[in-house]
Amino acid sequence: MVAVPEHSPNPERISLPPINEVNVTKVEGEAGVYAASMRTVINPEMDKASPYHVDMECVAQFTANDTLSAEDAMRGITINAHSVMYGAIREAVAWITARQPYGQLLLGLSVLKTSAPQQIKQ
Repeated sequence: MVAVPEHSPNPERISLPPINEVNVTKVEGEAGVYAASMRTVINPEMDKASPYHVDMECVAQFTANDTLSAEDAMRGITINAHSVMYGAIREAVAWITARQPYGQLLLGLSVLKTSAPQQIKQ
């Protein structure tokens, strides 16, 4: 997370919306165990109208009930991983930016939806 040095506040836009990428994979050899990661990027271009550039990743391990089919387990883990990890990222962003020069950045809700992958520039 970086404060944009030449930030110029724009009352029309407080911050750019986050780009979220969730990945869930089954852990081979472990019954019902899934590894998940979520990457959230805000302002990848360092736009001066947005106060911060955020690139944060959260990783977690989840276990699905063994009575679920593989498809249902993957669906349930993906939904829960998104909710849990985005909540952790939201909290971390708020906590860290509260100590930054432009004040606290509070992220809104994130809705999990299927879409074409977005390229996050490095």
